[in-house]
Amino acid sequence: MKDKDFPNYFRAGDQASLIAQTTYVNYVKWDLIFMVVAASLTIYNYQEENSKTIIYVISGILLLFATILSFVIKNKQYEDTWYRGRALAESCKTLTWRYVTCSEYFENNLTTSEARKRFTERIIEIKDEFSDLNKELSAKLLALPIITEEMKNVRGYTLENRKKYYLDHRIDNQINWYKNKADQNKSKYEGWFWAVIIAQILALISIGLLIKFPNCNFNFVGFFSTLSACFFSWLQLKKYQENKEAYTTATSELNLIKQEAEEVNTEETFSKFVLDSENAMSREHTMWLAQKRK
Repeated sequence: MKDKDFPNYFRAGDQASLIAQTTYVNYVKWDLIFMVVAASLTIYNYQEENSKTIIYVISGILLLFATILSFVIKNKQYEDTWYRGRALAESCKTLTWRYVTCSEYFENNLTTSEARKRFTERIIEIKDEFSDLNKELSAKLLALPIITEEMKNVRGYTLENRKKYYLDHRIDNQINWYKNKADQNKSKYEGWFWAVIIAQILALISIGLLIKFPNCNFNFVGFFSTLSACFFSWLQLKKYQENKEAYTTATSELNLIKQEAEEVNTEETFSKFVLDSENAMSREHTMWLAQKRK
């Protein structure tokens, strides 16, 4: 299923989360850049008073911009919207897959109208749980259908076709996504961690040079120390290590669950199979949200 095939609240929550994430990360990025540039301006010890004044003024302006961005980041709470929006979207997605596969609470022995009523009621419950996001959600997306045509079509498939559709479009899709993300986060974690270490080593070398040449007009200690701190802050912001572990665990769990698919040949066993799969995928974003609340 494509994004357009999911309920309106999934699409609205997903969009709100992506916008908040992009805004938050960009603000933090520019905050760190301003601090690094300000530190770089103090590398050379200018002898002329006018030159010193100009450098100090420029550095002060850059640090002022960084401070303003820090206040904006704190007051706007983009990170909260990012996490809450993702939780809203994933909750709607999980509920959608249970609905289209006729899993628990949406069994295929229900009438079409009863199944739709139950689904709508659950979406409303989820919407109420995330009512704090109302001001961030797009009215245009909320005006879209709660139950899409693709959802209706898939729910009408035979057991075998529903099973195949679920394995192809949900299980395999998520396994590949988690696997790729785990590898990407591992590489990025190692890269940024080495950047932190290298910057710290360069700061130590700079101190050694100042000890050997105390009259040198160049001082890189503050620059490399700031650079190292910024790299470490970026590492903490992106949570590469935590994400890698979460994605690896989810990949392993889903792969184990997938092996049970061969034994699924009745509505009851398929319902349990879907429920177990969705619980495994829900754990990842539930843990993510729980970490944010700590």
